[in-house]
Amino acid sequence: MRDRLKRTPPVARVILGTVLAIILLAVLKPSAPTRDVADNNARVRFELADPQARSPQIQLLGRVQSPRAASLTAVVTANVDSIPVRAGHRVSKGQVLIQLDDTEAALARDRAKAARDEAAAQLETSRLRHQSDKNNLELEKKLAKLAADNLERIRTLRERKLVAQTQLDQAEEAQARADLSLSLRQLSVSDFGNELARMKARLASAEAQFKQAQIDLARTTVNAPFDGTVTQVSVAPGERVRPGEPLIKLFADTELEVRAQIPDRYLPAVRKGLIDGDLSASTQLEGYTLPLKLKRLAGDAADARGGIDGLFAFSGDGAKGAPTAALGRPLTITLTLPAQPQLLALPATALHGLDRLYRIDSNNRLQRVSAEIVGEAIDSEEPRLLLRADALQGGERIMTTQLPQAIVGLAVDAQPVPGSNADTSTQNSLDTGGESPPPPVNATEQNSEGSDSE
Repeated sequence: MRDRLKRTPPVARVILGTVLAIILLAVLKPSAPTRDVADNNARVRFELADPQARSPQIQLLGRVQSPRAASLTAVVTANVDSIPVRAGHRVSKGQVLIQLDDTEAALARDRAKAARDEAAAQLETSRLRHQSDKNNLELEKKLAKLAADNLERIRTLRERKLVAQTQLDQAEEAQARADLSLSLRQLSVSDFGNELARMKARLASAEAQFKQAQIDLARTTVNAPFDGTVTQVSVAPGERVRPGEPLIKLFADTELEVRAQIPDRYLPAVRKGLIDGDLSASTQLEGYTLPLKLKRLAGDAADARGGIDGLFAFSGDGAKGAPTAALGRPLTITLTLPAQPQLLALPATALHGLDRLYRIDSNNRLQRVSAEIVGEAIDSEEPRLLLRADALQGGERIMTTQLPQAIVGLAVDAQPVPGSNADTSTQNSLDTGGESPPPPVNATEQNSEGSDSE
């Protein structure tokens, strides 16, 4: 063997020695130190469940309207004389809004007055004629009796051949005329009741036309029917208007209401609160908070989709600011419902979907909990959702981080929300030497992730 090595060329011996050295170094080198690899769990924030009685709030989008909005139209045909107001002016009840030329209306009134006077005169004439007919009726009866007696005498004389036939014919003619005159006089007296009714009806009609003419004359002056604000003027001075044409629009600004749709899911609580008087509402208008009061719910839901309209009225001292709310102005209403027990106040990020929360158990794993949205806590420093989750107990950890891959059993790295009830509880536990509710965090993972917060 040694002789073989001596016979081996020097280069080969060098290569062989190098290979052997490499093999020895690879076999005999010390192993590198190892460390545990931390689990790559998602870091999430949590708060502690704190169910208690809370008053849900909801935000509604409403629009200002008035139950007394008028569109005044022309009643007579006339020219516009003057318009002392403009759109946006506030007016008082009885104030002149538009003055029409009253010349034509005054002439119509005079004609109607003349017709009325004529009808009154005809009625008086009918009464006088009736009195005359009654007096003449007695005379007509006497004349008819004399004519009958004369005819009887002429007939007797004619039978004795003492008078001519012509005289008998004349006596009969006189008798016939007397009877006819008596009959007509009697008819005139008997028909006086009907004639009187006709004359009175004619006089009443003329009187009504005269009053209508007076009303039309008065309506040439268009007055405000109530205190309010002018929204539109549709005519100009000199323009000729006809009955039915629009003149001016205004609304009662002291009786403003805000109409807003209330979603179906809140209607039971709203109806109960409306009966018990436990509802309160407010709106922001030009930097002021104005209180509102829900007066009633709309009786017609034909145009409502997913709810029924509620009608809110300005109330209290805030109602003085109501005139600044222009008709049709959109307003955001905050409606506070009656307090309900065992409600959770959590940030919106705690809710996954529309009906589930995730509880963090003692093993730092997620557990799904069903929840129902009841309302919001809008007046708080940070708006929160008010939820009902009967399966949760006070003090349980609720994940507030929106985690898209959240599933039941997922391991997480739970951290309290700074400044929340969970953070306060942790600090109290540390101050008293107690055990902190959240589990310890892997030191290696903290070093790798730093102070990253959700």
